[in-house]
Amino acid sequence: GLPYGWEKKFDGKINGFIYINHVTGETRTSPPTHGSSGTGPAPVQISAREQGSCKSGWRYAFNFCYYISAFTDIQSHSGAQAACKTQGGELFWPQFVFESFFLKKTLNKVKISTHFFWTNGEKHSGKWDWGTGHPAFSNPKWSAGQPDGSGTCLAVYAHTGFLDDQPCETQYNYVCKTKP
Repeated sequence: GLPYGWEKKFDGKINGFIYINHVTGETRTSPPTHGSSGTGPAPVQISAREQGSCKSGWRYAFNFCYYISAFTDIQSHSGAQAACKTQGGELFWPQFVFESFFLKKTLNKVKISTHFFWTNGEKHSGKWDWGTGHPAFSNPKWSAGQPDGSGTCLAVYAHTGFLDDQPCETQYNYVCKTKP
């Protein structure tokens, strides 16, 4: 794997891969050989106040419980959906615009190994939605230049809290959500 903070991404403009350091902002065309590697940071403990009425390992906010996958627990979109179901929840979908920004702030201290986390959002018949039983897909907060047609599943860019369309088979960390 790459040292912590780095992501390998295909760039159609150069018809090759670029490497982006999401911690420093550095972009390069050759793989990084510096920076921390290892297994990543230790899990951040969840205080009783953060846990609220949620079960162990979950955080309470906005009348919901949120589970953030472990640093090394990355899944494809369908794998993340299955993992959330096993946890007793479902993949993150925003009830409120500010939920993504709450998660961005939380992820700054928790640390995930990927720079995106999966949402329940998918494109069906040319339209984006959050799935059955969820609010309509309205007024999305997209990252600059997104959606760019690179995928049919929605992820949140963890550093900004904005949405990005991504290939569903890409493996990212994920956030589950449920009622307490």
